[in-house]
Amino acid sequence: MNRKSFFSLLLILGLSHATVTAAKDMDGQYAVFGVGAENCAAYLVARDHGGAAERWYHHWLAGYLSAVNNAGASTYNILGDKSMSDILDWLEGYCAANPNANFANTTADMVAILYADRQNMAPGKKGGWDKVMELPVTPPAR
Repeated sequence: MNRKSFFSLLLILGLSHATVTAAKDMDGQYAVFGVGAENCAAYLVARDHGGAAERWYHHWLAGYLSAVNNAGASTYNILGDKSMSDILDWLEGYCAANPNANFANTTADMVAILYADRQNMAPGKKGGWDKVMELPVTPPAR
């Protein structure tokens, strides 16, 4: 096996074992801004009242999910084939069962569940491993 093929294989193996990692400090903490710092009970109250209070959560959630799409490894759309309505239903159920849970942590837990089924490239776009596999088998002549 030539050197280039060996390193390509190492790259493929390394990337195939990549997992979701969260950016946190050495103690596993991170700063949360906005309504994400509230607990699930506060979210459920805002949802029940509707209006501006509920929209704040929806906007915060949209920003969080957009950041995951931007920073997540091989992630175009963390929602995959789920709709925002599906996500809100999941959050409602989780928050009803865990009213004291922090909303940002709840969202992070949801993202970890969604990661396996995320959309990893834009619709209609070709790319990915097939480009690596098309490398010449023999090294170019010198």
